[in-house]
Parts: sequence; structure tokens; C-alpha cells
Amino acid sequence: MAITAIIADVDKVEVVVAHHERATLRVGDVFLKIDADQANGVLPTDVVTRNRRVAEAALRPWTPVFTHGDLQVAHVFVKGDEITGVIDWSEATQGDALFDLATLTLGHEERLGDVVAGYGTDVDLDVIRAWWSLRSLGAVRWLVEHGFDPAPEIAVLGSRL
Repeated sequence: MAITAIIADVDKVEVVVAHHERATLRVGDVFLKIDADQANGVLPTDVVTRNRRVAEAALRPWTPVFTHGDLQVAHVFVKGDEITGVIDWSEATQGDALFDLATLTLGHEERLGDVVAGYGTDVDLDVIRAWWSLRSLGAVRWLVEHGFDPAPEIAVLGSRL
């Protein structure tokens, strides 16, 4: 289940326990443990700490909408200025619309203004940045654990400082 589905109807996030190694958050009836794991020494502590602080903005109440779930640039076909197709709907679900916008612009911050301008409603840029951090922190850990190079995600996290 996606984290967006877990926290969809939550009014507040409570920090239950927090120290330099781990935090436990209560999100509604769900407890989330967030390790200070630095992906086996790949990430400096200040990068992890800063991005966790940024990521907290994503943990807020939001209205569930139908989302793509993996709306990255490679899944969007464009001809000129027109979107002609979107593929790979395997992760579609109810979720936070800003998660899709964040995924689409991750690593392409220079395009964020264009995407937001075309979105048609107010967008909290702090939440977009929060999703960038949250997604990238999780991705670094997964990439390292599975033997892949986390360099692109590390670049995103480092740029957030």
C-alpha cells in the first residue's frame, strides 16, 4: 500500500519518539518508523536530516484523487506543447495529486514553474519539494540494498541543501 493511501484522511501527524537514529510517527492509527539509516554510509547525516525535515510537509491532510502513481517524464508522451499519451498506469490509485506533480518534476526543477502554471490550481511548492525528498530518501535505501547505483537520487537530495 502506498504511503499516500495510508495518510489520506489524517488530520495530524504526531512524533511519538525521535532521536538521531530513528523516529516513530503516528499518522492516524498507523505508526511509521523512520530509520536514520544513511544507506550504508552513502549519505552524509546532514543530507538525511535536512531532507527528512523537508519531507515532513508531505505528511499533511489532503483530499484523495485518482493518481498515476509513477508519473515520471519517461511515461509521458509529448508532441510540441501537447501531451499525447501517458503510459504505465500499474501504480494508479487514490492519492495526493501533488505526489504525481512531484514525481513528474523530480530531477527537473527547472520545469516546475511550467508544470505548476499548467496545473490550473494553487500548488504548495513546499509539498512538492517534500515529496521529492521523501521519495529520494526511500529510493536511495532501496537502490543500495539491491545493488544499484543511487547517484541520481543522491544528487537530488544534495541539491536540496
